[in-house]
Formats: sequence, C-alpha cells, structure tokens
Amino acid sequence: IDGYDYIGYLSIPSLGLELPVMADWSYPQLKIAPCRYAGSVDTDDLVIAAHNYSRHFGNIKNLSVKDVVYFTDMSGMVSSYEVAETDILPPAAVDEMTDSGYALTLFTCTYGGGNRVTVRCERSVEH
Repeated sequence: IDGYDYIGYLSIPSLGLELPVMADWSYPQLKIAPCRYAGSVDTDDLVIAAHNYSRHFGNIKNLSVKDVVYFTDMSGMVSSYEVAETDILPPAAVDEMTDSGYALTLFTCTYGGGNRVTVRCERSVEH
C-alpha cells in the first residue's frame, strides 16, 4: 500500500485499536503505522513496535493480564493472544525484547523516550 509492505493488522479490542503492521521497521515508517521489529507469527516470536501516539501504542500501558490481542496476516489467518504481563524496559534491552520467549511482544517508548513500555502476550485459543 502506497509503496510499503505490510504483514497484516493488529486488533486490540479493549483499547479500540485496529492497526496495520508494516513488514519492516524504520523511524519514518513508525510515523505511519506500527512495524514488525523482529520475529514472525509462524515462529511465535513476533515483536511489534509503534510510536506512543494515542492512535498507535500510546495506551498499551493500560492493558491488563488476560486482555485479548489479535493479529491477522495478509492471507486472513487470525492468531489470538492474551496479555501475560507488562513491563518497562530500558532502551538498550534489545535481547530482552527480541528473545523473550513470548509469542507476541508489543512495545513503545514511554513519554519522553527514556524507556520502553513492553506488553508480552501468549497464544490463546480463539475467542
């Protein structure tokens, strides 16, 4: 779309979010939409980054354990997740972000950019 590759879209019903997810991240692309930072749905290690704009990930800090998150890939396959934990990580904690052992990780900067609001999700049965 508009010269950008997308891998699917993210739905977070409790926050009223429906967001396309770009295939690769870059600072310019983050201004447009959330981006795949690392991993994939197929290998259960997808990490998605987005700006802390309210229309992107600005409110993920308000997610609670057991909140549902869906990712729909470009073929229409829906993967269901539940929030397992939220955390605040320092910006240099790249390994902790990408090698978490969780099937889905969402993250954004805290206001001011000092740290990363991180939401860890486990696969769940369809809701």
